[in-house]
Amino acid sequence: MDTIKNYVETLFLEFPNTEEVQRAKQEILTIMEDHYLALLDEGKSEHEAIGQVISEFGSIDELREELGISFQKEKNGIDEDEMYQYLIAQKQGAKGLSLGISGCLLAVGILTGLGIGGIAIMALLLFFIVLAISIGAIIYNGMQFSKNNELLNDRFIPVDLNKEAQRLKQGYQKSFQVSLVIGICLCILSVSPILFFKMFTYARYGVPVMFLFLAVGVFLIIYGGINYSIFDKFIKEKYFIADEDSLGPNALQEKYGDAAQARYLLGRIYWPIVVMIYLGWSFLTNLWGSSWLILVMAGLLYSILQAVITKK
Repeated sequence: MDTIKNYVETLFLEFPNTEEVQRAKQEILTIMEDHYLALLDEGKSEHEAIGQVISEFGSIDELREELGISFQKEKNGIDEDEMYQYLIAQKQGAKGLSLGISGCLLAVGILTGLGIGGIAIMALLLFFIVLAISIGAIIYNGMQFSKNNELLNDRFIPVDLNKEAQRLKQGYQKSFQVSLVIGICLCILSVSPILFFKMFTYARYGVPVMFLFLAVGVFLIIYGGINYSIFDKFIKEKYFIADEDSLGPNALQEKYGDAAQARYLLGRIYWPIVVMIYLGWSFLTNLWGSSWLILVMAGLLYSILQAVITKK
């Protein structure tokens, strides 16, 4: 029976989550399940019955005409070129972000290394230069990530695009595993230079090398992890989600169904009201030392309301 349900869900993947579509989906599922049970009563095996039911029902277009359904396929879908452009842009952003984070570690390595050499002024100068460039790279590429996400936000992800993203992710899996393993190994082995130089009573010379190991290891871990996860944007959801905490109208409707409006209002007005209550109560009573409990209780209540407002 689960096979039939999954098949029906697949048939309707490219259609909006409206009441008409839901009614049609339920009607088709009921017809298929009744036919499946009838075939079992005739003596068919479970696999034979499932195969016959699926083969006899044909395509979604034929079913739509037969049932008199007038819904349209989802518009404004993301095409393959847009997905590839997004992946390329995010890959470049991942490289810049990873280099920025690694650069911060490298800056510390430069400071300690040149400091050991007795050129403290040069060490400080290079430290701040490398650190400034690294932080700039982190900020810039972080902003680019947000910009790239917003371009596709709340747009429909066709089934073919979903499958292509799965194929690309599977193809990248080996590279991700290699970068992850090497990165973790470098981080673990980062103490080895200190131990090596310690044998010659110069342990402090191993410190800058340690930071070099850490910088390379962290780069591989972050770069590989980001590149591996960006495919999920086209795999896990029906609509592209730029920010999990701020869903677009289509994604909100898909995720929460009839409860989407209530969920939207909760996200928009709940915390502003809580802040006003907190500030108002604190100013009126002057109990600043204990009024923070309002925020704690509000957080717990928010979690409860989120659990209550589920997809209908």
